[in-house]
Amino acid sequence: MGEPEDRLAELFRRHADDIHAYAAWRVGHQEASDVVGEVFLVAWRSLGRVRAGQERAWLFGVARNVVLARRRNGAASADLRERLATLAVPEDGPDRLADDVALRDQVRRALDALTERDREVLVTASWFDLSPAEAARVLGVTRPTYLVRLHRARNRFRAAYLLITKAEADARPTVADPLAV
Repeated sequence: MGEPEDRLAELFRRHADDIHAYAAWRVGHQEASDVVGEVFLVAWRSLGRVRAGQERAWLFGVARNVVLARRRNGAASADLRERLATLAVPEDGPDRLADDVALRDQVRRALDALTERDREVLVTASWFDLSPAEAARVLGVTRPTYLVRLHRARNRFRAAYLLITKAEADARPTVADPLAV
């Protein structure tokens, strides 16, 4: 194996799992492996343009472009609700399970209230452990632009979540005090 093959093999070894997780989040588990294959095909073809030390962010950027191309072609069908619904069931009993289900539903509804761009910024920041510089590169923006978008998306998420939890609290029936006259 020559130097380019070794470099690609090393990139794959170090980053394929992260790229797969990103792809699974964006297009679902069934298509994630195909996205990873496309990403590393692009990496092979563009290996000379990938700068040392920036490979991870570059690969995430390629993965994002592959996903967006698949969406434009109608190939992506997975939905955030499905991913949240498939999270592990807690082992702390039925009360903990009910609380977790309620929390997941509130988070899902708050995320649904946001734009796709806000969801993408939040999830890229939270789930994939990218530095701000890497996340900015993935999203095709400058680091300061990314940080502003992240700040605004977090504020919009917080506002949406508070609205949802307040509406639920207001809608809960109150138990009348039997001692009150």
